[in-house]
Amino acid sequence: MADDQQAQTSEDAAPADASQNDVLADAPAWSRLHLWQIQPIRDVRLGLCVIGLFWLGHRVSIVTVPLLLAVLFAYLFEPVIKWVEAKTVRGRRPAVIVVMLGAILLVVLPSIGGATYGAAQLVGFVLDTADRTRLVYESVQSPDDEALAERVVDEAGQRWGGLRDWIVERGEEHTYDEAFEVVQRWLAANADQIAGATARAGRDAIGATLGGLATFAGIGFTIFLTLFFFFFVSTGWASVRQFGGSLVPDRHSELVTDLAVKFDRVISGFVRGRLTIAFVQGVFFSLAYFAIGVPAAFVLGPAVAVLSIVPYLAIVGIPISIALLWFESYTGVRGTWWWAVFAPIVIYNIGQALDDYVLTPMIQGKQTGLDTPVILFATLAGGALFGFFGLLIAIPIAACVKILIQEVFWPRFREWAEGRSSDPLPID
Repeated sequence: MADDQQAQTSEDAAPADASQNDVLADAPAWSRLHLWQIQPIRDVRLGLCVIGLFWLGHRVSIVTVPLLLAVLFAYLFEPVIKWVEAKTVRGRRPAVIVVMLGAILLVVLPSIGGATYGAAQLVGFVLDTADRTRLVYESVQSPDDEALAERVVDEAGQRWGGLRDWIVERGEEHTYDEAFEVVQRWLAANADQIAGATARAGRDAIGATLGGLATFAGIGFTIFLTLFFFFFVSTGWASVRQFGGSLVPDRHSELVTDLAVKFDRVISGFVRGRLTIAFVQGVFFSLAYFAIGVPAAFVLGPAVAVLSIVPYLAIVGIPISIALLWFESYTGVRGTWWWAVFAPIVIYNIGQALDDYVLTPMIQGKQTGLDTPVILFATLAGGALFGFFGLLIAIPIAACVKILIQEVFWPRFREWAEGRSSDPLPID
């Protein structure tokens, strides 16, 4: 009896299972997929994974930044390492060691020395300017004190004395007295707040000093890690390239390889070329500004050289150097107005001619294939978005985007416009 009931139950369940299978067979194909098998969701998940990797890299930037810098330097110095390996030593590791020592001796140590001297120049210039400004302020406060006025000329210079006379002539004596009385009343009324602000400023100064020491230690640690990673990345550069090639799908390997070769030509031509040119320009402008008497020449020179990465942006050094020369206490030819005005202009034009007619054709050439307006737009946009880092990578990215448009997007768009393709995007 029990066996008959079980058989009857099986016969009743069979049509139900068959009916359920028929329903699944008639359902759309997408309804039988798991959630992680749906392509749009997989694409979103892949995008989130990429964003997560960037976020994780940012969180552990103390390690990722030196690693990325090491990869960048290994890429930039690869031709030098190959040349050293072929000409002077046999073996990859000795060549990398020779290049590292050469870079430290010829670039890092001179740069540190120049930066130290430039910082000392800048501190001295700031202190001198503060003393001269205080002296002019005291003389303006006592416009009838002839001895103080002569002291301004003797200690600050003729142009500072002229500035003092101009201020005195443009204002009435009682105006200054009233202004000083207002300031004195305000100082008396806010003495407690000023004392508190002074205490906070002292505390902040101590914190800033400790923070500066910590920053210096962090920079030293970053340099150490960068050199450490650079050695191993450079010695295993062939493996790094092989790993990068293994990530390319076989179906698109020919196209990706062709684009990578063109990208390499553009990036290496610009980055290696412009950094080399900027280094030479930094030496030239520093020595030239020092020769004509510009204060803090070893600070202004490298700054103008960095700006020269953007075409013709180094022109901002002209008004700055003119202003610095104008208020410097020089005698003789350097103290004349025409020297202060025309000497910086001549220096800029020599530096620009050196860049246009010697350094760029010899070192960089026309590797980017971009016109000057495009370069200027790309650099300004990159600087506005990402600061100095954006200035540095804007032109290579613009050149690579141009290659992608010419080689990939534009042909596919033409096919779509002519009716030979149903989609203008070159994405399968």
